[in-house]
Amino acid sequence: MALYRGFHTVEQLDEQYNLTHTVPDFAAVAASWDTRSTLTRSRLPGRLDVRYGPTVAETVDIFPGSLDGPSNRPALLFVHGGYWMRTTSKQWSYLAEGLAPHGVTTFVENYALCPEVTVAEIVRQHRAAFAWLWGHAGELGVDRDNIVLAGHSAGGHAVAALLGTDWPGQYGLPAQPFRAAVTISGIFDLRPLPYTYLAPWLQLAPSEAAALSPQLHLPAQAPPTLVAVGAGETAELRRQSRDWTAACQAAGLPMELTELPRDHFDILDELADPAGQLARAVLGLLGS
Repeated sequence: MALYRGFHTVEQLDEQYNLTHTVPDFAAVAASWDTRSTLTRSRLPGRLDVRYGPTVAETVDIFPGSLDGPSNRPALLFVHGGYWMRTTSKQWSYLAEGLAPHGVTTFVENYALCPEVTVAEIVRQHRAAFAWLWGHAGELGVDRDNIVLAGHSAGGHAVAALLGTDWPGQYGLPAQPFRAAVTISGIFDLRPLPYTYLAPWLQLAPSEAAALSPQLHLPAQAPPTLVAVGAGETAELRRQSRDWTAACQAAGLPMELTELPRDHFDILDELADPAGQLARAVLGLLGS
């Protein structure tokens, strides 16, 4: 009996979903995030640990755009990955390097991690972060009609969850309060995860995994959305992006899939580089 699709063992699923094993030296890759982000915080002005919610983990780091111009700047809200159990906003400061020279303010969201909280609670925190940003845009120097969502890996799941949120009913916001969205190597179907090495941390029952899967709960509407994935990623990660894009397109939603010559981790260099393909895509979506 298959655990999920054509996978019959935990080992088969782990081969696809244990992403730390997909690069030669993951420890060095992870250490580079800290090094690069420390350097970014030393040379870019920013406000760290600005609270958006009541718990200690609910903060954002803000890196304003560096160009002269109006105070109501376009903005990017970035949600980091780590399978809902690893890293904080501090590992991802370096991503602001890609958009700051173009005058775009980058917000790097922090959130609580499993197993201290559930994946459902993490989704709630993502929603709270965006609602806070939208509601405080004026005082933050941001044009609230010109905000792009972006997220990597588990952060890609976050973006999909934000697209599927009932913003008027739950938060009193417009039905589509963002300009556009970018998912990067996202996880859109959580159903395989209870059968992987992640189970002790995520503690997802199969029914919860299904309930939290954007693949099974498409948004009623969406802004222009770019779905990016690396050609060097596992077959399952590439399939996840293809399937979610295809389902959204079949529902009439404006989704575009792009495959970049990158792996699961260095794909973010395309956002951190001012001339990178993802940085340029964000600028195009913002109309900058």
